[in-house]
Amino acid sequence: MIKLLKSGAAMSVAIAGALALSACAPQTKYAWGSYEPALYSYYKTPGAADAFGEQLNKVITTAEAHNGKVPPGMYAEYGNILLEQGKRKDAIVFFEKEKAAWPESTVLMTRMVALANTQDSGKPRPDAPAKQASATQPAADAATTK
Repeated sequence: MIKLLKSGAAMSVAIAGALALSACAPQTKYAWGSYEPALYSYYKTPGAADAFGEQLNKVITTAEAHNGKVPPGMYAEYGNILLEQGKRKDAIVFFEKEKAAWPESTVLMTRMVALANTQDSGKPRPDAPAKQASATQPAADAATTK
């Protein structure tokens, strides 16, 4: 009987230890995929925006396919890459996804959508600096264009 109690106590200690150690295992709250190495490569080679965009798309697609949570800012970052590539309609889709997934980004994402909508409409961007007077434009006219 004492032997059984000792083995039961040992088993309880072993189970408690295993549970305690499993609680220390890293838990991933978001589906980061290969984001970190892709971002590092992009920082080292800024001209590789296309490759970075492909990696972001892969991470997002994989996360969505496996019901994983896309990390905050990833939809927006991919949307920005698309916007830089001139794919404004696709960019808007990802800005809207960011806004839906992360409501705290609503103000910024609304601004990014507005920026994308005005990008090819010929209107100046809202944050664009005022026009500088050209050499052929009289100084009086230059003052009225600012």
